[in-house]
Amino acid sequence: MAVYKYPANRILADYFLGIGGMAMSGGLLALAASSRFVLILFGGLTGVFLLFTIYTARRQRLRIAADGDGIQVSGGWVRSLRWDEVETVTLRYFSARRNRKGGGWMTLTLRGRGQKIAFDSHLEGFEALARKAGEVAIQRNLTLDPITASNFAALDVGLKSIAA
Repeated sequence: MAVYKYPANRILADYFLGIGGMAMSGGLLALAASSRFVLILFGGLTGVFLLFTIYTARRQRLRIAADGDGIQVSGGWVRSLRWDEVETVTLRYFSARRNRKGGGWMTLTLRGRGQKIAFDSHLEGFEALARKAGEVAIQRNLTLDPITASNFAALDVGLKSIAA
């Protein structure tokens, strides 16, 4: 059974962004709290950065274990899904730049039996999990939306028949 997690350097970078954002927006909030507009704007930003930091702490604890039988997520809400129970597979690309060249990430979502398991391409071993999800989609004859099929083709994990 292979176990995957988010790399420490990515988690540390996200902590830096979240805590740094909270410190800056919280500092501006403390310096200019007399205005209602400033209170709403920087209070909201501080809250968003706090939520991002909490989300980062959750991702730090997240472990995804996969084998020939299925996939299990632990380190928070424990969920598991057998490969033969997968009903839908979606693969989405999110660009951080307008030209969609570099700087983006992918999110793989598996659904079945009322369960949803999703993780992004920053996860160590994402390509192996995407390859397995693509193989499951082919084996189970699942219908993939055109965006998912195109993203599998762009990921180039050796699934030539999925884009057809």
